[in-house]
Amino acid sequence: MQSRFSHYGHKGFNTMRTLFACIFAFVAFAPLATAGDFIDTRLSFVFSDDNLLSDPGESLINSPEIDFGARGGVFYPFENLNSQDEGDETLTHLVLYKEMPSFIDNLITDAAFVARLGVLTEPQNGFNAGDIRLNDAGSYLRARYSFSDVQIDPKTGHTKNSPRQLEFTFFPTNADRFRAGYTYDLSWAGNKIYNQQKAAFATPGLRLRFDWDGFYLLAGAKSTRQLILTEDKNDVANRELGAFWGGIFGLGYVGHMFGIETNGAIFDAGTNPKQGVQGKEVISGGISARLSAFSDGFKPESSIDYRLYRNSDDAFEASNYFLRKPANYEHFTWRASVEGNWLSQVLGDSDKMGSTKRIDAFAGAVRADFFIGKLAINVDVVYRDLYFILFNVPGLDPYMTLPSGSSSVGEVLFAVKGEYWFESTNLLPSIQFGIQKPASYRGRISETLNTNTLTGGTQTVAVMDSSSIIAFPTGNEPEAVYSVKLALRWDLSDMMSLIGHINYNYDRNQLGRKKDTVDYTAQYYMRDPHVLGLGVFAQARF
Repeated sequence: MQSRFSHYGHKGFNTMRTLFACIFAFVAFAPLATAGDFIDTRLSFVFSDDNLLSDPGESLINSPEIDFGARGGVFYPFENLNSQDEGDETLTHLVLYKEMPSFIDNLITDAAFVARLGVLTEPQNGFNAGDIRLNDAGSYLRARYSFSDVQIDPKTGHTKNSPRQLEFTFFPTNADRFRAGYTYDLSWAGNKIYNQQKAAFATPGLRLRFDWDGFYLLAGAKSTRQLILTEDKNDVANRELGAFWGGIFGLGYVGHMFGIETNGAIFDAGTNPKQGVQGKEVISGGISARLSAFSDGFKPESSIDYRLYRNSDDAFEASNYFLRKPANYEHFTWRASVEGNWLSQVLGDSDKMGSTKRIDAFAGAVRADFFIGKLAINVDVVYRDLYFILFNVPGLDPYMTLPSGSSSVGEVLFAVKGEYWFESTNLLPSIQFGIQKPASYRGRISETLNTNTLTGGTQTVAVMDSSSIIAFPTGNEPEAVYSVKLALRWDLSDMMSLIGHINYNYDRNQLGRKKDTVDYTAQYYMRDPHVLGLGVFAQARF
């Protein structure tokens, strides 16, 4: 009989053989592809400490001593609002792209295989630190029909998007780049809207978009497979796979100095697994809108995580990411936007056993960028209520509404940042000030949430994000967090920089723990509110 060692060893050998075969094939046929097939590469060497004033074991969230390597807590919640990444990752994207004219006049076909290779800094889900995690990052097939003459970009050699065109885009496995909303941290209708996406099935989709001199219409759909939970526990279809669908639509106008846009979606997001409402559909949907104004020649900001990758760096250059080239405008230049999101979801009613209830969720943002010569000023104000933060969970007690008699407070973020580019020395100093009032809930807590056993019954918790819920000792309430960050970036070239920053938080929500001398259980208390962190980066992007 074959041993487990030989079985898994053979399986691992086959995996490695396949990986090496793919790399060999890529290298062997590289001359047939365009140079730069590995794009949007980010290499980060990090020396950091999220809190110089805390030793390991003193805080609820562990804080290792200063060392090499990326860690959480180095960036603030209001930083990188328009990206899925923090900014200190080491990763790259493999893009194999092909564009060809169609047999039909003015029709261009193109396709891209897009893979994201991320280097893990800590173990997760069967991977070791240092392993490379590979996943599809938005591979697509596309056909574009231009109602005017086709134009070629002399820099990239690719066909330009026409101001008058009809576009079909197909996502074979991952349609997460097709979302509703605008600022990435407020976007929704991504793959995680499906409740049981941990089943790891693909989420393909398609999108149809029509553009005509600044006006656009779009519509599309995506689907996945999840386990069906029927109301009858004895139903033979119970725990079988079913198809779950969602649709996204949008329209808008983006002119020379203003834009008005709206989009929305409706999803059959899954079935409720909770007792009493098992098998009830979880219907999720909503509407988003954005008003923009900007200097002539500017456009509303768009996240790089919405863009379709090609084997050139045009998507990266058009983004406003961490290592962007500093701005230098001869005249006062600006852009501003106001956006809002209203979402709706059907969950189990906590107050009526066996019933469901529709809940509403809200979020909004005001964002502005001002450029005066080599000086850049950014202002962000963001609001998210508790249901919006937990929309993909869904709910604080998953799949259930908040009980009557409870209360919740939404999250408010405010940040202002200023930076100035000293072109002669390639230095970019900056200062950023921010305030975060975390979302919170006060009311009954389910046993599954009360992991710290601080109190029973009524309790206050701070919800920092959908995966970070902090229960407070009795008599304490979440307070606003005040933050200041000083940073200095020195560009060694157009691709490589040295970055140093020091950040200070006045955070009265810091929980500490100590061992009770009688029963040796963990006791929680409010720690000193002062948090001092630092980070030094050597970072390259190309």
